[in-house]
Amino acid sequence: MSLDTKKCRLISVPADFDDDSLQGFFDELNLAIGDEPLEIALDCSPLEHATSRHINALWDALTRCERAGIAMRLTSVAYGLRRVLSVLDLTELFTIEYEGDRENRMPHAPVKGRVSERFEVEIDAKIDAVTDVMAGLRTFLERLDLTEIGVFDLETVFYEVATNICRHSGLEQHRKIRFVADLSEDEISFEFTDAGERFDPTGNTPEFDPHLAIRRRQSRGIGLVMIQRLMDSISYDRIGREYNVVTLRKRLTPGMEVVE
Repeated sequence: MSLDTKKCRLISVPADFDDDSLQGFFDELNLAIGDEPLEIALDCSPLEHATSRHINALWDALTRCERAGIAMRLTSVAYGLRRVLSVLDLTELFTIEYEGDRENRMPHAPVKGRVSERFEVEIDAKIDAVTDVMAGLRTFLERLDLTEIGVFDLETVFYEVATNICRHSGLEQHRKIRFVADLSEDEISFEFTDAGERFDPTGNTPEFDPHLAIRRRQSRGIGLVMIQRLMDSISYDRIGREYNVVTLRKRLTPGMEVVE
C-alpha cells in the first residue's frame, strides 16, 4: 500500500550509524520536513540492537519535527529499541508502533547450564568487526542460567561499549580491542582493553532524570546511563601510558528476571 506523501513521509533508520549514514539520515529527514507533510514515520525495523547513538538521533529527529510543527512516530519497533527506551524511561517521549502483535516480548524462560569459563576475543577497531563477534558472544551467554532478556541486556552493553571505543578512541581500524567475558559462580564481568586515547567513563557520572531530560532535550550521557542501569558496577584503569581497561560487572542469580 502506497503512502500519501503529503500526509506522511516514511524514512528508514539505519542499523549502523556511522558518520555517513547518520548524515544521510538527517539529509533525508530535512528534505521531508521541507515538504511539510502532516507526519513523518521512522521505520525502525532494521534496529535489532539500539545504542545511545540511535537514541540521540531519534531524539534529534523528534526535536526537528516538533520545531516544524510535524508529528513524528516510530514504526516497526522491535524489542531492541523498545528495551533501550524502557531502560532509559524514555518511552513516553515517542509515539511508538510496535512490530507485529507480540509487542516485542522476548521469552522469559531461563537458558539452563551455567558453567565457569570465559569468552575472549580480539576485535578490529571497526563497527562491522564488533557486529561479527555478536554471534560468538551470544553462544557464550546462552550457556548462562539467564532469561532471554538477561542475555539481550548483556549483548546490548557489549555493543554499546565496543562501538563507542571504535568511534571515539582514535584507534586505527587495524588496531585491536581485547574483550574478555569472565564468568564466576554468581557474577559475570566484561573487560575491554584498548590502546586508544585516555578516557575514563567513571570520571563524570551524569545525573539523568528522564522527565527533566525530556523537557530539556538532554542527550549527552545517555550511553553511560544505559550501561549503569543494565550492569551493577563499572571501573576504569589506565595501564601505563598506553592502555585503557574498562571493567563492568553484573551479579547473576539462577533464572534471574531482568526488570523491564
